[in-house]
Amino acid sequence: MAGLYVFLLQQPDDKIDGEIFNAGFENHTLMQLADMISHQVGNDITVDVVPTNDLRSYHVSSEKMRSKLGFEPKHSIEEAVRGLVAAFREGKLPNSLEDSRYFNIKRMQELNLK
Repeated sequence: MAGLYVFLLQQPDDKIDGEIFNAGFENHTLMQLADMISHQVGNDITVDVVPTNDLRSYHVSSEKMRSKLGFEPKHSIEEAVRGLVAAFREGKLPNSLEDSRYFNIKRMQELNLK
C-alpha cells in the first residue's frame, strides 16, 4: 500500500482527480489467507472454521488502476504475510494487541481527531 500511495502522489492531478480506484490486486478466500499464514508461521497451528450466516463476498478488480495509471503491485499478499511474520519474530511490532498506534480509531481518539 505504501508503494501505491507514493505512486499516486506522483501522478498529475488531472489523471486521478475525481476518480475511484480499487487497490485489491489478489482475491483470496479467508481459508486461502489462513493457509498462507499457517504455512509461514508453522503447520502446528490450527484454523477453526465457524459457521456463519454472513454470506458477503468481495471480488475486487484493480484493472482500472492497471489500465488507466499503469500501476502494477510489486509485492504479493504472501510476501506481506512473510514480512509480518518476520517482523513479529524479530520484535519489531511490540505490544501490537494493545498499543494504540496499531489501531486507527484508538489513535485518532488519543489525538482528539474527529
